[in-house]
Parts: sequence; structure tokens; C-alpha cells
Amino acid sequence: MDSSQSSRRKRVKTGRESGTPSSTRKTSAYDPAFEQHLIDYGIYPEGYNNDEGSEEPANIEDIHRRLAQPRPSLSPSRFTRKKFLDFRQKNREALTENTVMSKVFPVIAGTAEVPSQENLYFGNLKDLTDGSITKAKPDFYDGSHPTELNARVRKQLSGYIEPSTKKTAPLLPNFFAEGKGPDGNAAVCKRQAVYDEALGARGIYQLRLYVDPKTAYDNNAYTIASTYHGGTGTLTMYTTHTTPPKDPDSSAEYHMTQLKAFAMTSDPKTFRQGATFLRNARDLTCDKRKGLIAAANAKALYTKNLCFSSSTQSSMSHSPNEPTHPESETSPDEFALDLVTLDRPNHGTPTPTRTKSLPHVATSQ
Repeated sequence: MDSSQSSRRKRVKTGRESGTPSSTRKTSAYDPAFEQHLIDYGIYPEGYNNDEGSEEPANIEDIHRRLAQPRPSLSPSRFTRKKFLDFRQKNREALTENTVMSKVFPVIAGTAEVPSQENLYFGNLKDLTDGSITKAKPDFYDGSHPTELNARVRKQLSGYIEPSTKKTAPLLPNFFAEGKGPDGNAAVCKRQAVYDEALGARGIYQLRLYVDPKTAYDNNAYTIASTYHGGTGTLTMYTTHTTPPKDPDSSAEYHMTQLKAFAMTSDPKTFRQGATFLRNARDLTCDKRKGLIAAANAKALYTKNLCFSSSTQSSMSHSPNEPTHPESETSPDEFALDLVTLDRPNHGTPTPTRTKSLPHVATSQ
């Protein structure tokens, strides 16, 4: 990375972060220059080779294993050839992006008891680059109910994990879907997915940083995105992971990796494989959110108890008639955090790894 590119990647406060409104027209994913802008800020699309070659997450094989696990609902006896032909007809009749996402994509995605939203403007998130690009607006995303995460943590990390100013919207998004109609631009769709996933990966990283700064960078991927093009019937799956900045004055870097692609309208077998990957991806990313949120809640509880204990000891130490208050017998291990990672083989529900909580709260970057 040359010095000019590095200097462009240094954090610049603009727009909402600096408090200065900007009337300059912002660049969107529909502009071919959008991708290079992301690259200049360390957000690398699938297949991009930087100075050290392309990077894959350490858990890429584990993700593949989890996403390929069979689903009974997609067995040949339940998802029959007739259902496949119905899907193909719906895809043929979908002439616009909205129709593709409202009538075709749901057949692939299936039903899941997971908080999700469509076409929600991500207006609450801090700028990912320099404020010169539009805010993201994914066609579809999964997240978690806001009430699942400690309110103080939500407030502290709001600009990274609460995508919308509508505070009831699902937070910590880490599964995304972008679609296009028959005449839509596949390159635009992919650029939108790159942007979505980088925002999701940053949110995951910030919450992991809160839980334990020592393990925030683990070279694993926790976000997944899909793109679907109605004209070709192609479903493509990606994942993105976070790595430390190469320049200390820059922000974290984000690397997208393609997982697999499927010609969904070709035959029933291929459809079942693609739908299996996507539905398992929704389950997997949900598991990751739940594990990380549980770890953050445990950290928040431990921090609260630690502060209360310190306050009590301080007040009692001022009374000369009271015996010296002993140190709390509660150790940090009793508040150990179940930080679920993707760095090991998964067979069904992931096995949590135990990570010690720290007595201080990491400052968000």
C-alpha cells in the first residue's frame, strides 16, 4: 500500500461525526468509482489482491461445513420438482427488483423466527469511510431484538450496532441480502453487498472489542451476505472478516470472500443446495449474534457488580468503627463470557468457547 493510499485511509470526520452538514452529492454503489473508494479505505471486495495477496478468514472451512448441512425441509420428498417449477415460474414473471425480493427471494430464504427488515435506511451508523458515500440500505437483513442487549451497551455502541434511528429495528446486523431484477446490474448488487457486510463486520468487531480487546481480532468471519439476480437466477454467497489496519492511523480492514454460487433456476438439486446454504447461513449468523450478545451482557453485568463492589468498599472504609471490608470473593472467572466463535468445526449448534471478562470496558474505536 503506497503512502498516498494510506493517507486517504486515515479517519476523517465529516458530516454527522463532525457536526458539519454537507451538501456535496454523495457517491453510491451505482457509481463505478464506489468500489475503488471502498478499497482506498481498506474495504476489499471478493477477489481483490492487495499488497500481500487476497485473504480468507481462518474459519472458512468451518463455515462451509455448517452451511452445507442438510435441511429436512429441502429434502426431495418435501421440496418436490413441482415446487421447483413453481419457483422457476415466479422468477420468470418477476420483472422488477421489488418483485424479485418480495416473491422470489422468500422462496429461497424460507421462514425463520429471526428479526429482519427490508429496505431499511442505515441512517444511524457512523460513516464507514469519509462521509462522501451514501448510507447503506440493504434489501434485506437479519439482526437481533434491541431488548436482547444490555441498554448501556446499546447506548455506548449505538453508532456501530444500531443501524436505524428507529430504535426498535433489529440491531447488530450480520446477514444481508441484495437482489436485482432481470435488467439489474450485477456489479452494483455486489458493491452493495460489500458495503453491507463491512458495516456488519465493523459492528461485530466493536462488540467483540467491548467484550475482550485481546480477542477482538481473531481472523474469523461472522457476517454473511447473499446476492440474487433475477435475470440469471444466480445466488452468490459471501462472507467478510476484519483484520487490523496496516497503518496505525487507519481503521480496521474488511475482506470479502466468496463462499459459493448457485444457478437456482437450473434444476431442483441445485436449488436445494443453494437454499440450504442460505437458510443455514441465516441460522449460523443468528447463533453468532446470540453468543456475542450473551457475552456482552455478562461483561456489562460483571462491570456493574465490580463498580458496585468498589463503591461499597469505599464507603465502608470511611467508618472507623467498622472492621476492614475484605476484597470481594467473586472472581472474574465467575462472570466468564460465552463468546461464541466460528474458529472450530460446527455440527449443529456451535460450541461456545470461554473467554475471561475484563474489569474495564474497552473504548470504541
